[in-house]
This record gives sequence, structure tokens and C-alpha cells, in this order.
Amino acid sequence: MFIQVVPEFYQYDAISQHARHIREMLADLGINSRICAQRIVPEGLPGVSGMEACLENIREQDVILFHFSIFTPLLSKIAALPCRKVMIYHNITPARFFERVSRKTAVACRKGREQLSGAATVFDLALGVSRFNEQELKAAGHSHTEVLPLVVETNVKDNQNFRSLYYLSEKITLLHVGKWAPNKRIEDLIKVFHWVHHINPESRLVLVGRNWEWENYTAAILALIHRFNLQKDIRIIPHISSTDLAALYRASDLYLSMSEHEGFCVPLIEAMASRCPVIAYRAGAIPETVHDAGILYEEKRFLEIAEGIEALMENEALQEQLREKGVNRASQFSYKNVFKQFKTLLPHILGETRN
Repeated sequence: MFIQVVPEFYQYDAISQHARHIREMLADLGINSRICAQRIVPEGLPGVSGMEACLENIREQDVILFHFSIFTPLLSKIAALPCRKVMIYHNITPARFFERVSRKTAVACRKGREQLSGAATVFDLALGVSRFNEQELKAAGHSHTEVLPLVVETNVKDNQNFRSLYYLSEKITLLHVGKWAPNKRIEDLIKVFHWVHHINPESRLVLVGRNWEWENYTAAILALIHRFNLQKDIRIIPHISSTDLAALYRASDLYLSMSEHEGFCVPLIEAMASRCPVIAYRAGAIPETVHDAGILYEEKRFLEIAEGIEALMENEALQEQLREKGVNRASQFSYKNVFKQFKTLLPHILGETRN
């Protein structure tokens, strides 16, 4: 029996979706598995069991797949289990990004990094969801490592009515998707857009994602928007359905990321799959995720990036080239392609062969 442990399971979270995809892969191979979580949001979500129910009567022949992304007391319980243990590492944001925003989050990130090193003797195998993550695993002392990327859903049907709200507009639409976290550098998105809008007033920025988690950081972002007098030109959408998000990706002219730390970054793949060109700051796993299918900047010269965006919007041939490369890159993260990698890794996961 395979038991996937996800400390906190959120219905639409990337880590939780990864666990669901792995369960589907195991089922396709005729292997029974369960997903358990200490916290499940929303409560009663089908297909996910509480922690105690899952970890009772663990046998030596069972395999634990532990999804790790921040400090958790569960690690000591996992360490004591008598079965084979495999970590799936989704990355832990360095504490420095949160030191001026949330002491609690900074401590959790710092302690999580300490756990990552301590867990090197606990887990028989550690899987990074990117090469970047695998390198962090190796640096933390894990000697047996592999890479298993995330599956990114790229065929979500979109809401045509929602899409038309953006297609009917003459404005250039820049998009960013993700929670407002300090490492995402939402303030730098605003600064780039300030210059974009200065160059071309017929432009707008759409920010999709939760903006309530760290109140002081959110307040600073909102203050910056007011300082630049961009309230009418930046639309904030805290929550959105999957069909509306698919429509927004397909209706947007450009996806923009100024993040300074990512372990994978699913929205980049979603954007490329939707034929939305990507411009991003080169940091963390972003170069690996984007590969050659987007435009990456080495430095944050905001006016220069804005001028690059304007040049791209005037170059239909380059846009089309990026769209084609993006679709091809995104296809590498389809269920079919990741499933092939999973089948190759399965003997390692089961301990039937050495790395």
C-alpha cells in the first residue's frame, strides 16, 4: 500500500493536485494508495483521509510518500514508521523573504530548512519536483535523489463569456497568478506596470490570487498601487474558478513574473499552454521551468523590462514564436509525459534498484 502524506491538503493547491495525480498514476498501474492529511480544506473533501486513520497499522511493506514544503511536527511521526519512506520536495521559501513581513512564517521556513537537512537520514529516497529542488536536496545531504515534475492541467475548458470581457477590450492585458507572498515580489510587478502604463496608457494588469495572507505586505502593495494612481488599471481577483482562470490565460497578451524564488511555478506552464507569452525574472527554478519558451531578465531594470514588453507587443512574429515554443514546453508536463517518468522511477521508489 502507498500512503501519501500531505500535512495540509487544500482543494486547488499545487501540492495537493500533485498528490491526486500520483494517486491516479498508481491506480493506472493497479496499485492501491491513500492520501491522508492533518488538515483538509474544505473539510470532508472526498478521497482524502485524516492523518490518524491513514497511519494506523503501517506495515513494513508499505511505502510512505511524504510531501514536504514547510516545517511540520509530522516529520517525527513519519521517521518512526517501520516502512520505506520517500520524500517529495516542493521547496521551502528561504526565511529571508518573510523576516520583515511575518516572524511566524519566517520561523516556519527556517525550521523547515533545518528539517530538510535532518531528514536526510530518515528518507530512503527524495524526489524534487524540479532539478532546482533536487539540487537543494543534495545540498541538504540527501544522497538518493531523483526528479518527478508536477503534472499541469492544460486542457481546462474556459468560460467563453468571461473570456469575451477581455477579448472585446482594446487594452493590452498583463497577467500574474499566485498568492501575494514576498518572494513573488508583487511590488516589482507594480513597478514594471507603472512604466508599461506610462508608455502605453491602453494597458492593464490583472492580479489573480489570494491577497490577505500577510496583511502588512498586502497593505504595502495596495499603497504602492495608489501611489502610482493605478487603481483603475490594475484589477485584483482574489478568487477565481478554474474555467474563468483558463479564459483569462487565453485572453491575456502577456504573463509577467518578477518572483525571486520558485521551486517550479505552475502558472508559467499554464500560461504557456494557453498560448500566452511569458516574461519573467531569472530566479530559482524559473529558467528550468520556462526553458527557451519565454523571455527572461537577468536584472530588474523596470523601465527596460517595460520597453521590452512594448517591443514584444509590436512584434507579432516574436509573439507567435513564443506561443509555439510555450505550447511545446507545456506539453512536457502533461499527465502522459509525467506518467512515463513516474513509471521509470517506480523501481527506485519501491527500493528495487539503487540510484
